[in-house]
Amino acid sequence: MKILTICPGSTSTKVALFTPQGKIDEITIPVDNFRIRKNILQEYAYQRDALKRYLDKVDLSDLAAVVGRGAPLKPLEGGVYNITPQLLSDLRECRYSNHISNVGGLLAFFFGNVYHVPAWIIDPISVDEFDEVARISGVPKIKRKSCSHALNIKATSRKLCEQEGWNLEEENFVVAHLGGGISICALKKGKIRDVNDGLLGMGPFSPERAGALPIKGLLDLAFSGEYTQKELEHYLSCECGLKGYLKTNKAQEVVQRIQEGDEYARLILDAMIYQIEKEIGAMLAACKFHVKAILITGGLAHNTYITERLLKDFSPFKTFIFPGENELEAMADGGFRALKGEIPILNYT
Repeated sequence: MKILTICPGSTSTKVALFTPQGKIDEITIPVDNFRIRKNILQEYAYQRDALKRYLDKVDLSDLAAVVGRGAPLKPLEGGVYNITPQLLSDLRECRYSNHISNVGGLLAFFFGNVYHVPAWIIDPISVDEFDEVARISGVPKIKRKSCSHALNIKATSRKLCEQEGWNLEEENFVVAHLGGGISICALKKGKIRDVNDGLLGMGPFSPERAGALPIKGLLDLAFSGEYTQKELEHYLSCECGLKGYLKTNKAQEVVQRIQEGDEYARLILDAMIYQIEKEIGAMLAACKFHVKAILITGGLAHNTYITERLLKDFSPFKTFIFPGENELEAMADGGFRALKGEIPILNYT
């Protein structure tokens, strides 16, 4: 029994085949950002044809399901979702985002039909399990929304609980996904009850994103005449953070500059860690400081300059490091649990 997982990202689409024992094959298909900006469906056609050429050479006689990365969709509970006509329509029309992740569900549906197996998405970015109090922003016309790396957050937390013999549905955790975007959440009994919006406007700055900003400064920037709304959104989500200050979004390159004596690079990276720690502290407070552990995951969790600081500063708490995005593995894990009947398969309507 195999599951095919498809994970489009900003620079490449990663595709892997899994059995219940683990990954048996993986390929990478490059992504053309020009096609994404112009029309995401053009990138879909290119990805579909490239993936088909690969799959035509693979024995898929025992394929059981295809799982695509979940794009930003309407707010919904975490879980496994059938790719329904409504879900396809929302992806094709970019109703909630013009993002490369939209291609994940489209590809999964296409290849599910080709091989006559179920096609699913799991724990998309827009998983919304907020406590009602967490939705209040302070401005009646603005509502806080849930937007996070839910797929990796939930799968890695489950993996930690299996490792330690804990029950995810009975414990509280603070989970920090540290990558190109940063999501730090209060995971209460398996539900994301609060999380910063790591794309625009909340939490720490990241390798590319601005994070939370002083409102007066943001207003001045917005009304400076220098940017259209679309240009400003791109600037804040793609050209700020480490990239804005240091002209690189690679944390390891920043560490190398620090080791070579660059004190400005040290200041900026330390500021990012400082803001990460503040957000972890906020989510500890959201859990009333009753947590089983703090979990650090995502691509930046490979960086020991960052993780050693976090382990030291949060030494009063049990803190675990699970490096990497782990999205392909997370999709496979959810898919096999769905096939075994351990979790329900929901319909997106």
